[in-house]
Amino acid sequence: MKDSTAGKPSNGKAIMAKRLLAEKMRHIKTSKGFTGLGGGRWGKMPRPPQWYSSSTQLCGIYPFSAGTSRPNTGTPLGRDMNVDTAVCGDMKTWYDAGLISSSSMMLFGLNGNGKSSVAQRFIYSMAARGIIPMVFDPLKDEYGEMVEAMGGRVLRVGPRGRDKINLLHLGALGEAAAKIGGTTGEDMRRQAVSQAVDMVALVVQINRGSPLSDSEDAVLALMVRSVISRVRHASMHDLVDAFLAPPPEVLSAVACDDASQFLTEYRALHLSVLALLSGEMGALIGGSESMSIPVGNPGGFCFDTSSIPASNTKLLSAAMLATWNIGFSAIDAHWELSRHDPEVHWGGYLAVQDEFWYPMRACEGIIDRADRIGRTNRGLGVSELKITHSPKDFLSLPNAKDRETAKGFAQRCGVLGLMALSLDDLHALSAVQPLNGKEIATVAGFNTPPDWKPNMNADGTPAPPPGAGKILLKIPGRVGLPVQMTLTAIEKAKHITDERSNRVAFQNEMETV
Repeated sequence: MKDSTAGKPSNGKAIMAKRLLAEKMRHIKTSKGFTGLGGGRWGKMPRPPQWYSSSTQLCGIYPFSAGTSRPNTGTPLGRDMNVDTAVCGDMKTWYDAGLISSSSMMLFGLNGNGKSSVAQRFIYSMAARGIIPMVFDPLKDEYGEMVEAMGGRVLRVGPRGRDKINLLHLGALGEAAAKIGGTTGEDMRRQAVSQAVDMVALVVQINRGSPLSDSEDAVLALMVRSVISRVRHASMHDLVDAFLAPPPEVLSAVACDDASQFLTEYRALHLSVLALLSGEMGALIGGSESMSIPVGNPGGFCFDTSSIPASNTKLLSAAMLATWNIGFSAIDAHWELSRHDPEVHWGGYLAVQDEFWYPMRACEGIIDRADRIGRTNRGLGVSELKITHSPKDFLSLPNAKDRETAKGFAQRCGVLGLMALSLDDLHALSAVQPLNGKEIATVAGFNTPPDWKPNMNADGTPAPPPGAGKILLKIPGRVGLPVQMTLTAIEKAKHITDERSNRVAFQNEMETV
């Protein structure tokens, strides 16, 4: 007898086969499509192409358009290095949006990584929105051409420069005070005189190399105020002459019987003021003429002190601080005029201070005066960009009080911009503005080359370093945003930072947008 079930699957195997077939046929939705026969699931999902555009241009594109999760108002900066989405913003827009407490940024970074390119991007974008640039350019003429291209004015300062400095000139603020008149005009004039007092004291300290004593500080203030009130177009020569014939109100204030006693007690101060009129310092600040800055030029202004060698610390520091005073006085004058004259338009300013810490090292004790001169938040709508190389620039100041005051600059900034820095720099900065471990590692790795192959431009010139255009934007209390900046063709053409070696900034690393 033959077995009728031979060659046929058992009931258990048949049931299992049916279940497997049903499982294959069942369609389950996944991120790669539906499973099962005919479901269309992809074994590997390719990355879809991406385009960056405005919402106006993208509104008709199907199937997908999405807004970035990163800030997207203000200056277009580049792409987030982690998620590749667009990043936009600047001190003004972030302050107006309530994201930061102060419309200011302090930008740190080693040489050759693009600090000035970041500054130029802010200048171009903010100027297009009616925010006037006031650029203080100490060591290299990196901003003059762009300011002139926008219709602005470049003021070339130096012992043989065409634009002169008179420390006792009341500048645009004094001129605006005369136009406005009344109580407001008197207040503005007093402010201009106080700034002149601070400037003379600063330059005396820088040239002397040591701080003024309390009595010298008081006497110098009395002398400057007296000369300005008595002489129509006062200059440093008038101040020197006043020491030889001190006015009665000064003699009375310091309890001196006559000029002889006054000169005996304040001989050291007299000699320090007299020394300002000798050599290159005298050529820089000793004249009776002074540069004039008409307020309201939409193209802005650029103070170029590049003709002064960086090795001449005293002269360059004096020129930098003097131009800060002249520029910020013009900003204050513009603000006050806009409040009293409906024909004067106020759109705000962007104050760019390159090599910000340079003059702080010239002499102990000048940082408080420099802070008063360089404080630009007095007028509404003024944004600040302070640029320097390393936090060690202020942490290495010899005077402990100066170091503590200097930390306040970084602590008060609304946002920090960190380009390529060393680990030591980042740990030092973290003690002032806390950074987490990932942020420190990210910035420290900006300049790490991807391999050992030479990185050259298409024309055979050396390409910029790996960290070119990479910046971490750090708002206190929030995770930093690492951004790879991009440059436009116009920016590339206008920004060659190393002409001697024909290195074009960011030629290879940054794409044209």
